[in-house]
Amino acid sequence: MVHKFRLKYYINDLCEYMEISRSGYYRWLRRRENKTQRQETKETLKMLIKNYHTIHPEKGYRALRKDIINETGWLVSYYLMYQCFREMGIYSRARRRAFRRPKGVSDRFPNLINGDWSTTRPFEKVCSDTTMLKHDGKKYDLNLHVDVFNNEIVGYDCANYNHGNGVMNHLRSLNDFLRIKEERGYGEDHTILHSDQGRVYSSVKFEKAHKNYPISRSMSRAGTPTDNPVIESLIGWIKGDLKHYIKMHDFKDINTAIELYINYFNHHRVAYRLDYLTPVEYRTMNGFT
Repeated sequence: MVHKFRLKYYINDLCEYMEISRSGYYRWLRRRENKTQRQETKETLKMLIKNYHTIHPEKGYRALRKDIINETGWLVSYYLMYQCFREMGIYSRARRRAFRRPKGVSDRFPNLINGDWSTTRPFEKVCSDTTMLKHDGKKYDLNLHVDVFNNEIVGYDCANYNHGNGVMNHLRSLNDFLRIKEERGYGEDHTILHSDQGRVYSSVKFEKAHKNYPISRSMSRAGTPTDNPVIESLIGWIKGDLKHYIKMHDFKDINTAIELYINYFNHHRVAYRLDYLTPVEYRTMNGFT
């Protein structure tokens, strides 16, 4: 049987062996017991991050940094936020869904955008697409119109699922977009409306709905979602937000959840592309109504 024992040494002998002074050893001991200012700062920041992440699990360290600056005035560096996220083992819970090409495509309109998504004003280029949502055992189509200038949702409609081909769903979203465009004073300004080549977007009925407006149609190449990257990327984040932030499944009525989220997206959700401003903040700060 092995007996465990500890040898006792005098502090003076240990300090002499390590070639350090006795006072230096005790200073080190006090520093170890007392946290440095950086350690205290990090712990305080981690507590804030934990609280914010509980409320906004869909946000990454950059977006939470913007919230902390806005609400506390504490100017935190990106790297310190990244360090805290990594040490705490947390990350954004928003998921991106794989795009599935809709059936029934055509080549009715050319791709006028052709990879050039630069804009100088609101409603210069608007993109549209539909995604499927599940709620309370049912499926729904959410159709969106997004202004490329500031990623603002400027038209939407939610209807019973019809494989992304619900005509009335698309038309109501289009009418919502046209109404908002008129109300903001851009009714006479030309707009390029970009979409995929789904059946509704290619239909004569959809084209007639906006024939009296200054709108040019643009379409992605068949089976090429990268031709419409703005809304394709946003839809992934939107579905993640609806699940983790809005908690859509806690609502009895899906339309109430969607309406609440659209308001949050336009007025409160910051975006990296907009220098961590919300769509409405970006639009107004650039002098547009």
